[in-house]
Amino acid sequence: MKELFYRLFVERKEKYWWMNLLVPVTSIVIALIVGAIFIWSTGRDPFLAYKLLFNASGLVPGPYWKSSFTEMLLSSSLFIATGLAFAIAARSGLFSIGAEGQFTVGAITAAYFGYAKPFAALPTIIHLTIILLMVMLAGGLWGFVAGYLRAKKGINEVIVTIMLNWIAFHLIEGWLVTGPMAADVSTGVISGTPSVSPTARLPIILHNTRLNIGILIMIAVIIIIWFLLYKTTFGFEIRAMGHTAVWGMEASRVQGININKRIMQVMLISGAIAALGGSFITLGINFHYPPVADSGYGFDGIAVALIGQNEPFGILFSGILIGALRTGATAVQIAHIPKTFPSIIEGLIVAFIALQELIRYLLFKLVKTKRTAQTEGGLTQ
Repeated sequence: MKELFYRLFVERKEKYWWMNLLVPVTSIVIALIVGAIFIWSTGRDPFLAYKLLFNASGLVPGPYWKSSFTEMLLSSSLFIATGLAFAIAARSGLFSIGAEGQFTVGAITAAYFGYAKPFAALPTIIHLTIILLMVMLAGGLWGFVAGYLRAKKGINEVIVTIMLNWIAFHLIEGWLVTGPMAADVSTGVISGTPSVSPTARLPIILHNTRLNIGILIMIAVIIIIWFLLYKTTFGFEIRAMGHTAVWGMEASRVQGININKRIMQVMLISGAIAALGGSFITLGINFHYPPVADSGYGFDGIAVALIGQNEPFGILFSGILIGALRTGATAVQIAHIPKTFPSIIEGLIVAFIALQELIRYLLFKLVKTKRTAQTEGGLTQ
């Protein structure tokens, strides 16, 4: 375990590699402190609020820990997917905010291949494999459109991904779910698409809970993305693109990197990962696509990626953190605090992450002061 930690976090980093871990942790602590001040200013007890929040979050063992822990992991798998989708684009110097639309496309694609008769009769392992492959293909193509327009036409990916999000919401979701893919009322489904076949449902990994293999799939994807980023030529090239993005990636182009090809590949991978998260909603939670779907996961993924410093394993932990905050959100209402309070905490964390250079500077000053004091103390002795 020690060797694995060293290889992941120490071996490839600069002298002060530990600062990359300390900055987000410090940002989280400061955000919690500021959040406590907000609660105290309203006349409520911040200690009670945090006790309720974390007891119900799944992070702290308690009477209902099993159910809250599994719900936390179920939610975290969705945030990890969209966070990783944003991060891999960001590492290449692209700012893709299309995960929300790709998430929707993945959920709808999973619904169709989950109930369509030619596939519903297949064994579970074959049926699920086909669904997940088609989901990643659909989401990948959705992301590829933005990558192609950026690479070949020079159109900013932010504009294109915003437009594609709205197309996914209104054209695909609004038309398909209420039109060609609408469920027959006689089947028992009142609205949305038909229910997916039992063979299309993600297997449960913990008895008497809703926890399915979605979280295991995302852990596998994280390992694959980490390997691509740090152990392949492809990863080296997209990281080089990200480092030179401020100068238009010209340095990378001069070094012989096919920038346009890499942009399209990265956006395809990003879209595929986000769509995979969308399929978990359909195959592991709702078991059909509802008329009004859960939204916001794609945009929350930006916060997850920022907190995780756009690092695959950092996103694993930040995704779990956001999943825990969302799982424990309802419990804070006992202290007469709105359940949206955890969202404020998320916003504060992101705000302090945005100030990471200031926090990094202050931490360096603190470390330097401490070392100077220790050196002077040793000399006087």
